[in-house]
Amino acid sequence: MKKLLIDANPVVPYYVFGKVNGIGRTTMELIQALAKMPDLPFEVMLYSQNMKGVGGRNMQVPFKCRHLYLPNRGDVNRVLSHFPVREMLTGYDLMHITHNFEYVHKPERCIVTIHDALFMKMQEKAFEHDRMKVEVPPFARRCKHIITCSEASKKDIVETMQIPSEEVSVIYWGVKHHIFHPSCLKKDEIIAKLSKRYPAMPSNYFLSVSCNTERKRTHLLVDSYLEFCRQQPLHDLVLVWGNPPTWLLEKIAKSGVADKIHFLTNISDEELALLYNAATASFTPSMYEGFGLPLLEAMACGTPVVTCRNSSLNEIGGDAAIYLEEPIEKSMVLVMEQFEQQQIDWENFRAKGLKRAGTFTWENTALQTCQVYARCLEDT
Repeated sequence: MKKLLIDANPVVPYYVFGKVNGIGRTTMELIQALAKMPDLPFEVMLYSQNMKGVGGRNMQVPFKCRHLYLPNRGDVNRVLSHFPVREMLTGYDLMHITHNFEYVHKPERCIVTIHDALFMKMQEKAFEHDRMKVEVPPFARRCKHIITCSEASKKDIVETMQIPSEEVSVIYWGVKHHIFHPSCLKKDEIIAKLSKRYPAMPSNYFLSVSCNTERKRTHLLVDSYLEFCRQQPLHDLVLVWGNPPTWLLEKIAKSGVADKIHFLTNISDEELALLYNAATASFTPSMYEGFGLPLLEAMACGTPVVTCRNSSLNEIGGDAAIYLEEPIEKSMVLVMEQFEQQQIDWENFRAKGLKRAGTFTWENTALQTCQVYARCLEDT
């Protein structure tokens, strides 16, 4: 039986710090979904690399695990790529690199998941996009196959990296429906439960799940909400945002309505599901996303989503989302007013969102990924 090696390194932060980024989350969900599939036609092995010994073995899935006790850094991996170290350690026939790029001995024996081609369009220093723009395209062209998570990302990969369309497969991510689903609790019960940890939890609020990346445009959401506050609204703004910039916090502090804007951190998936369930709407005003998990999570909880018609967002949102017009600042104020005045058919968007989210499952993701594995293993 041929051996498939999956790079589980993006999952490591979960077992070290208790949380992971989007790539880590999708890698973890894929591996766990594969573990539930019966009679896989190939052997799966998980690979990890760090000095702590943390890796695939921590996931408690029925796959063999191999760990390399070396630092998982670019300079180390660049040296390793000159020698068949991973091949000798694992004996793999095909390796799946789940995180855009890696220094490997033979890219021709690899599948790579490129989550988006943002780094080909704009460079964000925090994510080393300038380096990725140089290194990823030639690496991707050498790989056996590429997986990405939306048609929009595939289009960008093909056009910016000069890769034939047939060498890129689109496989949508799923949503954890056992966590993100309509709650059996009433709204006031959810607020009471959340208030035990967040005493200032408002009864009516708009929600956004974000980070400091400027392309998320969460600062514009805050600006729009401050403008909306001139109407003395009932709705507050809740932001799942761990490290908002100081300049924005100072602006809010001077606004006179700082008590209506709430920043929440270290949120568990279970708490996030409750936050979605009690929210009037979830805002994702990003200018670029490879997929957009917050849209799916909100819709799966029955919460209307407000987003933009760019990159993959309208592809994922379909007819279930409310779309902003550019420039989005005025558009967001208008949508907030419409929700405040109950001019939006909330139940209609709730129903559409639930139906839309139901089509995205990790079982489907794993099945389609296995089909790509099988095709590529036939040629090894």
